[in-house]
Amino acid sequence: MTASQYTGAEEALRRFRWVGLCVPLAVHLALALVQLAQVPALPDPAAIHWGAAGGPDGFGPAWTLPLLTALVGGGTTLLVAGLALVGARGGASGRTRRHGQRMSLRMLAAVIWWEVGLLGVGLSASVFAQVGLDDARDAPPVGWGMAAGFAVGVALGIAAWLVTIDPPHEEGERPRPVALATHERAVWARTASMAPAGIALLAVSAAAVIAIALVTASLDLAQSGALSGGTWITIAAAALVTFLVGVGCVFRVRVDEAGLTVRAPIGWPRVRISASDIRAVEVVLVNPMAEYGGWGWRCAVGSGWGVVLRAGEALRVTRANGKAFTVTVDDADTAAALLAGFAERARA
Repeated sequence: MTASQYTGAEEALRRFRWVGLCVPLAVHLALALVQLAQVPALPDPAAIHWGAAGGPDGFGPAWTLPLLTALVGGGTTLLVAGLALVGARGGASGRTRRHGQRMSLRMLAAVIWWEVGLLGVGLSASVFAQVGLDDARDAPPVGWGMAAGFAVGVALGIAAWLVTIDPPHEEGERPRPVALATHERAVWARTASMAPAGIALLAVSAAAVIAIALVTASLDLAQSGALSGGTWITIAAAALVTFLVGVGCVFRVRVDEAGLTVRAPIGWPRVRISASDIRAVEVVLVNPMAEYGGWGWRCAVGSGWGVVLRAGEALRVTRANGKAFTVTVDDADTAAALLAGFAERARA
């Protein structure tokens, strides 16, 4: 990393610390305090969930809403920004790096501020819609609050994108292709598994969704003796998240004369790129949070689709149409050299 690149990386981190961490946390705290001040004027129990029909169908203590604002909003901001800063610091600290690494702090700042707008406006609307009511069942629909929160979040996200900057990008390393005769065959195969930090994050996310589904279901059964439509949607979401976590932690990666194959143990999801469709092969360093916004089967602006299971070296393939695909895997240098050799032979 050159001196100018180091300076640019430090400035990107400085802006992100303020825009993506300090200010959003302060906003979530301020919103939670404003909502907490309204708790004495709220019915008890208060409405904490609205169904598809528009009316409230889930109830709980009045302090639940400001608590959600502080814990969910502030916790999400702290987790995303913290992981991004830890990963980005590795690139700006002057550590030896053999390959390029794309850092998208701007994208993460935009996502954080979208979340600030969505949760801040949506939960605040849920609070103020109940001020002065004796019975939470009389609360009006608050769908407009979530819609307004979405719009405000988009505007805040765009502003955060414009204010922040990304660290300078260094190109990846293109390996020397393995020379292969027409009759020669070779195979390279590895198992790519998710890093412990990624597994922990996904497990916590799945557990949180399952806990929300269980709490919502228990509240429904206690209040009306039946599950509402919104609760069934929450249960379906919990099942979907659990399934995706289960199939997205391990992938098989194979390079042979046919090209590159990446697939989950059950066979899906799977991607196959033929050797004749490969324009370029390179080895890059990937930071999951900073570049892709998380772990698993991901897509990022400028980096394309990828199977991102951990931070570190990755194999990146650019197709003939210019689209890129990345998979984080050990011994990516050998895989890249062999795949580049097969691609050259296919073109010849």
